[in-house]
Amino acid sequence: MPSNCCSNCGRVALKLLKCKGKCGGDASYCNKSCQKADWKMHKKICPVGDKSAQKLTFEMSHPPGHPFAELPNDAPVQAVRRMDAYGGSGVTLLYSDHLGIEPLMPYADLLFCCDDVEDTCEKAKWMGEGNHPYEAYVTSPVDPRVMWLKPEEAAFNTEKYGDAVKALLQHGIITDTGKKVQIGLYPEKFPICRIHAPQTNTIDEIRRQQKEREEMFASMGFQTMHLGGGGAKSS
Repeated sequence: MPSNCCSNCGRVALKLLKCKGKCGGDASYCNKSCQKADWKMHKKICPVGDKSAQKLTFEMSHPPGHPFAELPNDAPVQAVRRMDAYGGSGVTLLYSDHLGIEPLMPYADLLFCCDDVEDTCEKAKWMGEGNHPYEAYVTSPVDPRVMWLKPEEAAFNTEKYGDAVKALLQHGIITDTGKKVQIGLYPEKFPICRIHAPQTNTIDEIRRQQKEREEMFASMGFQTMHLGGGGAKSS
């Protein structure tokens, strides 16, 4: 989505009013009416007075059969809102140190086959600083030609990441809007949810990273293919 898009109605405009609250201008609006209409959602990341913003850290449990099911504790993670290739929003889950590094040590040892306790501690600390994804993306990009999403909305991949999406809903980090979209050949439509987290990157960063990847692949003799977005239907 373009940056000049109203967080309430989704309308694109050259001039929008940026929120001047604790969100730091994360949301923009056509007018005061749109800002007022969106307040019920936006206040979760833009609290007033002594109220706290939406908590973005939680612990992911693992069902029997999951590769992490035998580890002694649930995985401490944090939800991060990042822009996708279309300029829309997406959610990444990163390992988090909000409970300290000790709960991360079993995960560090399993993921990196650490040599000793010191190495495990070092890797766990590095993971806890937001350097390693628990899930790179639990969302799927939606071509704007298929469905126009508001800046804070995203399609959540319940087919592959159902447990993570359920946890995000339970912890209030996302809210189901009631809209759904068909992505590719997945049999079920994905829910469109509002993300209660501030944006952490920009479309310029996304384009720069994409260009760097294309240049890297070109140097290796590969040709980059740009696919169209005709494989999705909305409802």
